[in-house]
Amino acid sequence: MENKKNDFRKIAAITLFESAVQWYCFLLYGTAAGTVFNKVFFSATGDGTTALILSYMSFAIGYIAGPFGAIFFGHIGDQKGRKVTMYASLLMMGISTSIIGILPSAASAGVGVVIILQLMRLAQCFGRGGTWGGSILMAYENVPENKRAFYSAIPQIGLPIGFGLSSILIAVPTLLLPEEIFFSWGWRVPFLAAIILTIIVIRQKGKMMETEDYKKAQAKLEAEEAEGIKHKVGFIPMVKDYWKTLLLGCGTRWVDGTFYNIFIVWILSYCTGWLGMPLIQTYIITIVACVFKIPFTLFGGWCAQKFGTTKTFAIGCIASAVLSIPTLKVIELSNGNLFVTITGVVLGWSIAYNLIWAVLSSLWSSYFETEVRYSGISFVYHVPSFLVAGLVPTICTLLINYGKGDTIYVGIYSTVIALISLLCAILLKRRHDKGKR
Repeated sequence: MENKKNDFRKIAAITLFESAVQWYCFLLYGTAAGTVFNKVFFSATGDGTTALILSYMSFAIGYIAGPFGAIFFGHIGDQKGRKVTMYASLLMMGISTSIIGILPSAASAGVGVVIILQLMRLAQCFGRGGTWGGSILMAYENVPENKRAFYSAIPQIGLPIGFGLSSILIAVPTLLLPEEIFFSWGWRVPFLAAIILTIIVIRQKGKMMETEDYKKAQAKLEAEEAEGIKHKVGFIPMVKDYWKTLLLGCGTRWVDGTFYNIFIVWILSYCTGWLGMPLIQTYIITIVACVFKIPFTLFGGWCAQKFGTTKTFAIGCIASAVLSIPTLKVIELSNGNLFVTITGVVLGWSIAYNLIWAVLSSLWSSYFETEVRYSGISFVYHVPSFLVAGLVPTICTLLINYGKGDTIYVGIYSTVIALISLLCAILLKRRHDKGKR
């Protein structure tokens, strides 16, 4: 029994490390999009708002590649195994992130460098189509069912760790270097560090075996094929058999993509552009929010294990809907006060929304059989991403400009989406209870 506990802890540690690296690569771009890239790659527009919108659009366009990566890597993961898929997808993320760190500015190299930047973002998001689902399943499928809700929440801690690390590594040169030097080469350091982190985690992954569920599913399929019974696995049979589950699952994804991009991506430009906060303070906000998010992710996993994933998700949606407008108003009326702004972000993102984030992995994984699970959860997470997540910073920028700094429209937008996702989760649960896909 003690050996099994040690195995579970080892699995949790490795999947957490891997998850942190993939989120580090992905979220580093989001942080830089709101604070660096608008000046390094899009400043030629001559207008600060236009440059920011173009920078956010480069962030959003990357989401287009996510669904293709999810389909490709999800299909490979169901056919060839979770482990090999993780290697390929994570390596793609690390290489593309590091290449961004060596790109010259648009002022010195011309518009062509913006095209390369966008291609690297597309490659990064394509690779991420396989990393998220893989890290979740390496945890979910390697532990007993009575522990899955909690253990599959552990890779979700990779988000605050990866984001906190990316914020620290970009905040330190911001604090230590003169502005001119920071925008020349200081911002590049965290991007170049990505390949080192990727190599470390791939070496650690090499010590892990294939998941228990996948090995059992493969043995079952081989036995049935020996008897002349053939089954198709992967993306196409998953879509054919689970299309209604996929649609409702995408609805539950909406609240996740919206609240993350409002409280962590868009809020950075709002704080600097409308509240006049120094750039370094925006990094402090995200770092503190990530610190609070870690224990509340574990708490969300514990709640899911004790009360059920759907109930925990529903409570998170209700809390997010109730607190959305008030927390954004607190930030708006803070007049740039760092402590008050941090309080608003922590309440809205690190606590209320976190009950949603902690259970997404186990919620979706429970609705798909092992043979199509990689394809299923990757589809739900990535296919709607451009609409439910990638466009959010741009939409919020337009809404805040329309309201002339008033956050009420952004708050209404996020509240409605939280309630829609709540409805989708309830309908999804009812279908599952009736044995429907």
